[in-house]
Amino acid sequence: MADKSDLSFTGLTDEQAQELHSVYMSGLWLFTAIALLAHIATYIWKPWF
Repeated sequence: MADKSDLSFTGLTDEQAQELHSVYMSGLWLFTAIALLAHIATYIWKPWF
């Protein structure tokens, strides 16, 4: 188990924080891709310019 001195203010070890960050970034890229596709589809359907 991790020693208390190895934890940051969040209570995560460095390895846990890096894993959480990679999962968060993967989700962010997925959300961005879906949002971009939705905007393109909406623009093709009904242009706003």
